[in-house]
Amino acid sequence: MLFISAITFGADYDSIGDSTIVRKRSDLTQKLYDTLLSIKGNGIFFGMQHATGYGVGWQNNNDSCDIEKVTGDYPAFAGWGASVTDCNIAQGEGFEDARYKIKLFHDMGGFNTMEWHADNPFGGNCYWERRHDKTKDVVASILPGGEKHQEFLTQLDNIASFFNSLIDDDGKKIPIIFRPWHEHTGAWFWWGKGNCSKEDYISLWQFTVNYLSDEKGVDNLLYAYSPAKNDSREEYLYGYPGDEYIDVLGQDNYYDLRQDATNMPRFVKMLETLVSIANEKNKPAALTETGAFTIDAKATMPEDNWFTEKLLKLIMYNDKTRQISYAMVWRNGSTSHFHVPYPGHPAVPDFIDFYNHPYTIFMSDMEKYRTKNE
Repeated sequence: MLFISAITFGADYDSIGDSTIVRKRSDLTQKLYDTLLSIKGNGIFFGMQHATGYGVGWQNNNDSCDIEKVTGDYPAFAGWGASVTDCNIAQGEGFEDARYKIKLFHDMGGFNTMEWHADNPFGGNCYWERRHDKTKDVVASILPGGEKHQEFLTQLDNIASFFNSLIDDDGKKIPIIFRPWHEHTGAWFWWGKGNCSKEDYISLWQFTVNYLSDEKGVDNLLYAYSPAKNDSREEYLYGYPGDEYIDVLGQDNYYDLRQDATNMPRFVKMLETLVSIANEKNKPAALTETGAFTIDAKATMPEDNWFTEKLLKLIMYNDKTRQISYAMVWRNGSTSHFHVPYPGHPAVPDFIDFYNHPYTIFMSDMEKYRTKNE
């Protein structure tokens, strides 16, 4: 069964005309969207990037999870990556491993997100400062007519093949919240502000969605838009590709929650702005990336009460900030890079308090939310 979401390019949902193009959502994808909307103001789903596969002091175990080691429970959802530093899905590799991890969370009752730190086709990775050829406008080159367009299509074909292969035991496609081209209001990625024109960035988003949906038949994606930190509605919406291309309005923010941060009020303002825009558009809002950093940007969780006294306190700050549907922290890799406490870390008691708070939703809570829209 397919739920159909009407889309008009260049128009709002409520002004559909002759140019209507339909983007289909599979059954479970629509149910995930409805669940994200229905949870607003009632709780937040908590997730972690690379929740299984590796952690602090262990690796090569797709069933293990540092959060489970600490709480006895899994996060409500997991985030994954499509780039070479992760499963390399964009290059046509790592499908089986990624499918296993995604299906694990789906079968347990949770959901999955996937970002794409796309490599620079002229050499280097996603970071603008590490580019090999400083003369190239990368975004322009991968759009139709550009010299790297066919290479870009090959990667989209690989990504589409992977998403279309995500089938559960009932024969239904597993939904994914897909988050490409994120943090574009910063300048660190080659698709970021100042590294391409606003118009080309919008075209990149629109082409990505149109190609995956219309050309490749991918119908199990919710598309998440997630700028970096910003100070106004106008900054947040810089490069916004249009309501018809976006399903989830997200926000990435580490900086305002770092060690000894003095601008936490800005974090609250960002959440308020995010939720206000999402409510106007009747879309879910989410904190799509965050985590605890030292003052000099090291991911070593320097504050033992970060989860309750920063993250949760600010999410719970007022009726508006509480309306984000989910929040995700980044990965655990080693004792020099981690975003949730591992067994024996002094922040474990605080994280357990965060876990036990009635507003935070982990995997053991998911059955009632998953069946709500069945």
